[in-house]
Amino acid sequence: MKNALDFIKFALTHAKRESIPDEAKLPIDIEDCGGDPWEYLYGTTGHAVTEALLEERYKNFYSKKGWTRAAFDIATENWAALKRKVCDCQGLLDCFLGADVTANYCYTAWCTERGAIADVERPYKIGEALFYRNADGRMTHVGFVCGFLNGEPLAVEARGIRYGVVVSKFAERPWTHRGLVSQKLSYDNDFRDEPLILSVTSPMIQGEMIKHLQKALNALGYYSGPADGKCGRLTMHGVGEFAAAHADKNAAEKEA
Repeated sequence: MKNALDFIKFALTHAKRESIPDEAKLPIDIEDCGGDPWEYLYGTTGHAVTEALLEERYKNFYSKKGWTRAAFDIATENWAALKRKVCDCQGLLDCFLGADVTANYCYTAWCTERGAIADVERPYKIGEALFYRNADGRMTHVGFVCGFLNGEPLAVEARGIRYGVVVSKFAERPWTHRGLVSQKLSYDNDFRDEPLILSVTSPMIQGEMIKHLQKALNALGYYSGPADGKCGRLTMHGVGEFAAAHADKNAAEKEA
C-alpha cells in the first residue's frame, strides 16, 4: 500500500507554484513544488496532451457540457505544442496509484472515517480526501489535504480546465465531505501543523520522524535505542543527553 504523504509530495510537484499561499506549511519546500505543473482535462490521469486527445475530449465531453469550440481552444491553447500533461480531479490520485475511477467511487469504495465535514470531528490528516457532493448525492469533485495555513487545511486539487492543478485554501472552496482513502493509502506519516512534543506515552508516539531522530542521535553518540520509530524511555534518554550537552555548550559560549 502506498503512503499518503508520498502521494501529496507527488501532487505538489504538479501544482502551479503561484497558487500556493505565502507562509503555507507543506511537507516539501515550496521551491520544490510546481516543477512539473499539470493542467486539468476531464477523463485523464496524467496523459501527455496531443491534438488527438484534445479533439476526442472536446467531441465526447466538453461539447456536451456547453463549451464552444472557440472557448475550448482558448482554454487549451498551446497545450499540445508545449507537451503539457493533464489529469482530472480524481485522475491526480489515479495516476499515482495506477488506477482509473471516479471521485464518487473513491468516496464510497476507498474511504473510511468518512462523512459530512460538519459530522467528522477528528483533525485533518495530510492526504485526506475532500469532496464536493452535488444535489443528486454523488461526489463530483475531490481534492486532498496537502498542508496548513494558520491552522486551516490547504488542498491540492485538479480544479478545472481554467485552473489546472493548484493549491487552494479550505474556506474558499465548496467542500461538503471528507474521508481517509485508507483502502489505497496508508496514513503513517508525521507531518504536523504544530510542533511534536516528545514524551513517553501509552500508546507510544511513533512514526518515521521518530525513526529518523533515533538514527541521528545514535550517529552522534547519544544512544536512543534501536531505530524502531517508537518513542520510549531510551529515545527520551538520548534526547535528554543531547539537550543537556548542547545546553552546557551554549552556556559556555555565552560566558566566553
